[in-house]
Amino acid sequence: MNILVTGGTGFVGRHLIAALEEGGGNRLHALVRDSHRFAASSFSAAVAPLRGDLFTSEPFPEDIDTVFHLAAVTKAATPGEFRRVNVEGTRALLEKLKPLKKLQRVVLLSSLAAAGPTRGNDPLREDMTAAPISLYGRSKLAQEEMVATHCPAPYVILRAPIVFGPGDMDMLDAFRFAARGIMPLLGRRARRYSLIYVKDLARAMVAVAFGPCRNEIFYAANPDAVEWRELLEQAARLLGRGKTRKIVIPEALGRILAEFSEQRMRILGKKAIFNRDKFSEMKHPVWVCSAAKIEAMLHFQPRFPLLAALQETIGWYREQGFL
Repeated sequence: MNILVTGGTGFVGRHLIAALEEGGGNRLHALVRDSHRFAASSFSAAVAPLRGDLFTSEPFPEDIDTVFHLAAVTKAATPGEFRRVNVEGTRALLEKLKPLKKLQRVVLLSSLAAAGPTRGNDPLREDMTAAPISLYGRSKLAQEEMVATHCPAPYVILRAPIVFGPGDMDMLDAFRFAARGIMPLLGRRARRYSLIYVKDLARAMVAVAFGPCRNEIFYAANPDAVEWRELLEQAARLLGRGKTRKIVIPEALGRILAEFSEQRMRILGKKAIFNRDKFSEMKHPVWVCSAAKIEAMLHFQPRFPLLAALQETIGWYREQGFL
């Protein structure tokens, strides 16, 4: 296979490329904005960089047959940045793909945020109406609609819930709190989330790319949702903290902290994962999806138990000196 990956130097993209290299027999191209990040990613010589971004880049090789589209922004300094990159960037990419005569499949990595939080008692399924509640979620749903309407080849959309694993920086603060035996909890309601380990997500993307399904949406998640407090407690035990202390942050205070984080981001010019948009997602206590469809149609199941995945993640943080 002759494969193009956008967002290949990102957290998930690096694991996807590793999974594609493991499979063997693939020619790989990564769309690269930052040559230093590409060099630091330690890809093998089999991965060729294509300089540029979604809007302006070197010409794509004519014999590309599979595209994994991961490039997106998950945090933004301005609301318009979500739409510019996630939606208009996807439109620009699809235009670049139109001349590729051998293109057989496009895989879009989307997010549970595109569907919105769980309504009622049942996990979200692919046939339920999407109702995103954040700027990010709305941009991802619009991205999905862009692919469904304008993709020049059969496509598959894979919605991921919370993704964690080696290389992830968004969950680092939560693990640092766990290392101190501190459990920061937003409000007093139990909060349940679907999760997926990044290596399992990479396997799911490979499965949908090379499987028989066309023009489908799938969720990829561990079969069992996790209560946030229990997740932090498991991490704390693995980090050697026998006792933990809960710190309950009232939702009203959480909103104030989100506004402060956003103002600080504007002043310093640095993007932060916690802002008002993220708070609008966090205040909903249940984000749970069903992975029954991908299991039934593609026989895909996550391979890593949660405990083993947490151990690997913590090991990587320690190797990097983050914990």
